[in-house]
Amino acid sequence: MSKKFHLAQYTMMPVTHHSMATWKHPRNLAGGWRFDRPEVWQSMARTCERGKFDFFFSADTEGIYADFQQSYKPAVRYAAQVPCYDVSTMMAWQAAVTTKLGFVFTVSVAALPPYLMARKVSTWDHMSNGRAGVNIVTAFHLSASRNLGIDPKDYFAHDERYNRADEYMEVCYRLWDSWEEDAIVMDVAGDMFADPEKVHAIDFEGKWFKVAGPLNINRCPQGKPLIVQAGQSGRGQDFAARHAEAVFCIQREVGGMKRYYDSLKGKMASYGRATDSLKVFFGVQPIIGETEAIARDKAALHNALLNPEAGLTILCGHLGYDLSSLDLDSSVEGLAVPGIQGLIDMYSDSSSGTKMKLADIARAHARGVGVPQIVGTPAQIADWMATTMATVGGDGFLLSPAYVPGSTEEFVELVVPELQRRGLVRDEYIDGTLRDNLLAF
Repeated sequence: MSKKFHLAQYTMMPVTHHSMATWKHPRNLAGGWRFDRPEVWQSMARTCERGKFDFFFSADTEGIYADFQQSYKPAVRYAAQVPCYDVSTMMAWQAAVTTKLGFVFTVSVAALPPYLMARKVSTWDHMSNGRAGVNIVTAFHLSASRNLGIDPKDYFAHDERYNRADEYMEVCYRLWDSWEEDAIVMDVAGDMFADPEKVHAIDFEGKWFKVAGPLNINRCPQGKPLIVQAGQSGRGQDFAARHAEAVFCIQREVGGMKRYYDSLKGKMASYGRATDSLKVFFGVQPIIGETEAIARDKAALHNALLNPEAGLTILCGHLGYDLSSLDLDSSVEGLAVPGIQGLIDMYSDSSSGTKMKLADIARAHARGVGVPQIVGTPAQIADWMATTMATVGGDGFLLSPAYVPGSTEEFVELVVPELQRRGLVRDEYIDGTLRDNLLAF
């Protein structure tokens, strides 16, 4: 029997997520839903918990992509991940109506000083009873840097950003450990709420950060939140191998998934980590029909709504590089960019040996930023997932919606029972934290 795997849900707070067609789709926010109201996000969270997903994951950014044509106006026109609300605020609404589902929100090491990040996410873990996770990003986004008062010329090269992020995480670890687990004694007779000898300053002083500590919040239920990362470049994988407990990866082909998985797991030994202490989730965009013909019609409808220029807009934002002057028949292979270098590697990598042209990449990025679109019946989707896990050796899938909340509802109602019948996903949560459930298998 194939290995049991995990499920998680990807979204962003705008009207598009990975797919640039989402906001135009006739089934998106159907029935009068509004994307800026909590009800739709609470409904999705309840659905994910009903499907026994490990967590709900939301990306985030602090600016509007302004790399394509060196203007923010295309991003506004095409809803290229804008408007984008604060995801940690949105997730608080979701946590209030769930009890087991975990929540992973994105934090930029450029946007939030390590003390404030450690405090914010620790609070989240307390309030959710151990269901908090944080996706760490190094903030390549040029317009976000400007919004944060950072001159892009002064911000660090790709690898140096990760060096700074390593130090950032070390500060956070020390802050999360600054309260011992039994520091709170609540000794009324002795007039001692917490034992001062069990609360410790960290007195950290490094190349980029100087933090005295201790944290002004007691140790959180998980000790530290679940650490999630999405680095795909070689340096990003090193960061993930050192810090991450879950990784979100985009690979458009199963061969690329296998190479990424083996590379990342192979790096973990140098950091003294067991390979099963990190779970790799691959992005996938399932389009499901009661019959194969229905599924293909649904995919055709979605894909007909795609605009390649919208794909270029978000691709340039992800790369931090303006591709508008390049010929659409050109290749991006070998291009060095300040943003997500792993995207260049992914689009340059093909098991067929055929190099994708920029026009093809733009369309693929508009469809789902490179995540594979899997079209079929519930049994066919389950077959693909089982075969992929058996081939790759991965740990789970992060589901990217074509429209909300319907894509998630269809997967939970149609595919999850098929996966459960085959013993491929959990039937029930265990009694524990987000980390406990993630490491249960």
